[in-house]
Amino acid sequence: MITIGTIPRKLQRFFKPLYRQFAQPARHHFWALVMAITISHGATIDRLSKTLRGSTHRTNHGEFLWRSLWDESLVMQQIALDLLRSLLIRKDRDLFLIIDETQTLKRAKKMAAVGTLFHHATGKYGTGHTLLKVCLYYRGVTIPWASWIYVKRDQAERLEVPFRKLTEMAAEVIRIAELPPSLRVTVLFDAYYLCPTVVQACQKRGWHYIGVGKSNRWFTVNSAQHKLGKYGRNVLHNHGRWYSLKGLRKTKTYCLAERKGFIKGLGTVKVVFSRRRGEKDGVALITDDVTASMKAIVARYLKRWSIEMLIKDEKQHLGLGDYRVLRYRAVARHLCLVDCAYACLTHVGIEAQRAQGQTKDTEVLRLAPISTLKQRMRQMVWQENVKDVIKYSHEKPVIRRLEKLLAA
Repeated sequence: MITIGTIPRKLQRFFKPLYRQFAQPARHHFWALVMAITISHGATIDRLSKTLRGSTHRTNHGEFLWRSLWDESLVMQQIALDLLRSLLIRKDRDLFLIIDETQTLKRAKKMAAVGTLFHHATGKYGTGHTLLKVCLYYRGVTIPWASWIYVKRDQAERLEVPFRKLTEMAAEVIRIAELPPSLRVTVLFDAYYLCPTVVQACQKRGWHYIGVGKSNRWFTVNSAQHKLGKYGRNVLHNHGRWYSLKGLRKTKTYCLAERKGFIKGLGTVKVVFSRRRGEKDGVALITDDVTASMKAIVARYLKRWSIEMLIKDEKQHLGLGDYRVLRYRAVARHLCLVDCAYACLTHVGIEAQRAQGQTKDTEVLRLAPISTLKQRMRQMVWQENVKDVIKYSHEKPVIRRLEKLLAA
């Protein structure tokens, strides 16, 4: 088994700015657990502890998750801003703040904030957590920003946390996000978050938003009210035009049409009706940026798929739902560590492209998949192991350690 003893030299630049956020013992636990998540095949405390060479007992890592003094939100946001700076921030470029939620099923009934939910992936009811996920998307790179646990009203008082709906949590993220003022920020979300609470938070920050309108929503055009679903089908049939638009990876053809009007609670908006070639149903994209072209609005909203890929990668490769801790703070910090691990792998991908001279400020970056970056991280840790063996071991221990490393 490949084990972690020190931070690889190539990752010192990633972890060093974070040191002032931690006391000395907590600092070691933090980087060790983040590194362990990046190379392991699961993220339970027991599995991560086995990956750490000379590590203390797994209970000490569990204590770190709920007793140590550090602010997980500040740590994650500092990492995100450092990654943004490494991507060469330029004035008036587009930065996307993307909001979505996901669910994790848990069998432990005594785990904090666990409640009954309808699991959309399986179509069944179960017990688990609903998580609010927020990420940034800039120059083709997805950067985790925050992961918050939704706590139901009856549990909030017992856990001594304020009760907030998911839409209120999303609005709070928008209100407190400290992003570079030189960038043009656009907030992307699905139909659930297209409400006055979130929209007003965007307007107070001076940020535009793009969201999906439900088919039964009323849309007023020239003093006539229409349901978005039926009205959109008619508009696309009579006035739609076909355009080729590039998404995150592929270019596809869309039938587009636009209308300006009024929606209660949102005010004056532009609605872009869009239907992809080969599909029967379309969507209505609603934005307050009435001067933007319909092609630009659809192209921007296609960036929302990046958060879906982020959630998928964190669940499949980084153990987003692998936590087996009871306390609320421990769960929240596990989510933070997974986001930090994703950001660490993103840093590895950016540095690999920089080494190849592919990080010019005019380029949209295409980083390697997370599975590939995890393999690069394992190779990096393996090389550090070999160096340690050569430097510190005598002849026979060298042979034994090398045999273990080669077997790994």
